[in-house]
Amino acid sequence: MAPYQVTGTGEHGPDGRWKGRLTSRPLPEFDPEIEALTRDQRAELVAVWLGRSASERRVADAFLVVRQALVDAGSAESLIGLATRAIDDEYRHAELARVVAERFAGKPLHPPAKLALDVPQHPGASPELLRLLHVLGHCALNETFASAFLEATLSLTTAPLARAAVRELLADEVDHARIGWGQLASLNVANRRALVPWLVPLVRGNLSMWRSSPRPYPKDSALHRHGAPPAELIERTLVDAIEKLVIPGFEYFGLPCEDLRAFHAQGAPTPGYTIG
Repeated sequence: MAPYQVTGTGEHGPDGRWKGRLTSRPLPEFDPEIEALTRDQRAELVAVWLGRSASERRVADAFLVVRQALVDAGSAESLIGLATRAIDDEYRHAELARVVAERFAGKPLHPPAKLALDVPQHPGASPELLRLLHVLGHCALNETFASAFLEATLSLTTAPLARAAVRELLADEVDHARIGWGQLASLNVANRRALVPWLVPLVRGNLSMWRSSPRPYPKDSALHRHGAPPAELIERTLVDAIEKLVIPGFEYFGLPCEDLRAFHAQGAPTPGYTIG
C-alpha cells in the first residue's frame, strides 16, 4: 500500500482563492449558443462536463497526498500553502464543472459519483524519494499536462459559458504546476541525480493515466465550441507537451533527458491505451 491515504470534505470553503466564490468573475448568465443546441448535443455536453467534475474532485484528493508529502519532506511553507490552496481550488473546479453541466441540462444535477484515487506506489523508491515522486508526478507532470489540455481546449472554445469556465480552470492549473517545479528547484544535486532513472517511468505513467481516463471526446465540431475537444487534438497536445514543456523544465534544472527524448521520439508509447 502507498503510505498516504485520502480524506477530505469534498467542498470548497470561504478561505480559498476567491473567498468562497466559485469563480474570479461571474459566469455569463445567458449563453445563446446553448439555446441553439439539440437535446442530444446538450446531453453529450452534460456527460463531458460531469466527467470533468468527477476528475477535478479526484485531483483534490491527489493534492491532499501532495500536501502531506510536502509537509513530511519539510518543504518550504510557500509550497505547502500553494498545495493547501490547490485542494480547495480542485473542490471548486468540481463544482464549477457541475454547474456548467447543469446549464446544459437545463435542470438541477447531483454531483457525479466519486472516482477512486490510485496513489502510485513506485516500488523501490526510498520514503524520501517517494515523497518527491508524488509531488513531481502530480504537479510538474499532471498539472502541466492539464494546463496544456486546457489551453488546447480553450483554442476551440468560443461559446461564452464554456469559455469563461475553461479560462478559470486554466488559470489555476498553471499555478498548481508551479508546486512541482518549485519543489524540484529546492533539491540538491544528489536528490536531483536520484530522479534521473524515474523520469521516463513518471512521464509514461502520467501519460498512460491521461490516455486511459474514460473522458468523452465528442466528434461533433459544434460541441468543440463548448469546452469539449476532439480526441486527436488532445493526443497531439499531450505528446507535444512532453517535448515543449516537460523536457525543457527538467533540463532547466540540470536533469539529463536523453532517454525521455527517445521516448518522445517513439511517439511516447503507453501500450494498451489510446485517447478516444
